[in-house]
Amino acid sequence: MSMEITQPGWGSRSLRLLFGFVVLGIALSLITVYVSAHFEILGVPGTLGLLAVLPPVAVLAVVGLRQGSRYFSEFWASWSFGHTLIFLLYISTFVFRVRDVSAAKGEPLDAWALWRLVPEAIVAGSLVVRLMNRRTDWLRSLFQGIIGALATYGLVCAVSSVWSVYHTWTLYKSIEFLLDLSVMAAILASVRNVKELRQILNWIWALYAVELVWVWIGAALWPSLAFDEMGRLSGIWPVAASNSIGASAAVICTVALARFLNREAQRPERAWYALLFSFAFVSLLASQTRNAMAGLAFGILLVLVCEKRIWLGIAGLGALVPAVLFTSLGPRIMQFLARDQTESQIEGLSSRLDWWTFAWQQFMHHPLTGLGAYAAGKFAVLGKLGVGAASQMHSDWMEVLAGTSFWGLIPFLLALVGCWVVLVRRSWDRSLAADERQLLTEVLGVLGVITLRSFFNVELSWHAPFLYFAVVGYAEFLRRKGKQRVSVGAGSPSGSFSYSR
Repeated sequence: MSMEITQPGWGSRSLRLLFGFVVLGIALSLITVYVSAHFEILGVPGTLGLLAVLPPVAVLAVVGLRQGSRYFSEFWASWSFGHTLIFLLYISTFVFRVRDVSAAKGEPLDAWALWRLVPEAIVAGSLVVRLMNRRTDWLRSLFQGIIGALATYGLVCAVSSVWSVYHTWTLYKSIEFLLDLSVMAAILASVRNVKELRQILNWIWALYAVELVWVWIGAALWPSLAFDEMGRLSGIWPVAASNSIGASAAVICTVALARFLNREAQRPERAWYALLFSFAFVSLLASQTRNAMAGLAFGILLVLVCEKRIWLGIAGLGALVPAVLFTSLGPRIMQFLARDQTESQIEGLSSRLDWWTFAWQQFMHHPLTGLGAYAAGKFAVLGKLGVGAASQMHSDWMEVLAGTSFWGLIPFLLALVGCWVVLVRRSWDRSLAADERQLLTEVLGVLGVITLRSFFNVELSWHAPFLYFAVVGYAEFLRRKGKQRVSVGAGSPSGSFSYSR
């Protein structure tokens, strides 16, 4: 009888331990094989060093995952309508087929388009219902401050459909951008404190982290499809470009580092964030996205400055620079960054300069109006260059300028500058609470990553720019809170921060 009582419990625990051991061993083995096969930068000594650090990494993974599991349960405990709307918009961004210009024009609404339209319709309907029931006055929130500048840009985009090279495409994409922005406006109109906003931002970071996990699962199952001829990691189903993976990885690295360096973080939490940083950093290397690496370097610098740990960066550079200059590591790094491209390809920014030059020429034919938001790049530039399978010109600024001229560029630039001004100014504000300051550090680091990347990819204007809207949301939260404090200090009876309860 005693055996029948104790055996199930012992067996259940043993099976869990065995399962975890097997999964961890397979994951570490896959990483080792991948790094050895794709990163000649390490060489034999580097590979042996990697094998040497696997045992402590395994311990770190066990401790970190136990701590990280707590965060997953928090999502359900703090779930709100904002989480649901963000999730619906997120799944609407999934791409299951890549179409060129002729296919997009010939059949704009195919079966896969429903995957995009249905979640967006649900989000739009939910916002209308909440507005009519007076549960969330998101329309008022939409036209205030930094959010208002982006809303102005979205309206300019919609108006540009009148003269666009593809009217319906411009109108749909403009409404889509305004829908994304309305969700963030609704969230700002509902949150009462920084804790609630932090839960929303945690959800956004988690979605991109899970995306990286899913991409690696696809790579383990179908490595020949997940890695291209240059060895760059990409998503299989849904389709995820290497550049997109690099951006997600750089942002997760920045957030994890900011929380790891936070002085109030507990030791188990640091194990979790160290594990998260390591996973995202390996993903970044696998994507071989150079502008994301540069963005991460800039984001790390901002985090170190905010956390007053700049000496860590100096020490790291002091150890890295001699190794690069006086060992074989330097040439190996350059070889890795070159990605088997010729010197002319590198100087041309992987054909970006050719695209931007032609886009400028097309824009100069319509300098007062542009060629139509979201349609200028794909149809007026890339289609004519014979690369219509690309959806955008790999630059927010060229997309905005070619599409809407200076009418859209001005509010778009004002919104980004507004984020920088608010976050930098508040970083010097000693009255910020500890939780507000910690969130400020990671958000400012993320802003650094996506700002640098915006010159080489679309990070700020393309559906759905959650990483940017997370930054915009917190910057606007701080701006409105500061305005409320000034109003209360002046004796004004108005200035309620939350529009609804």
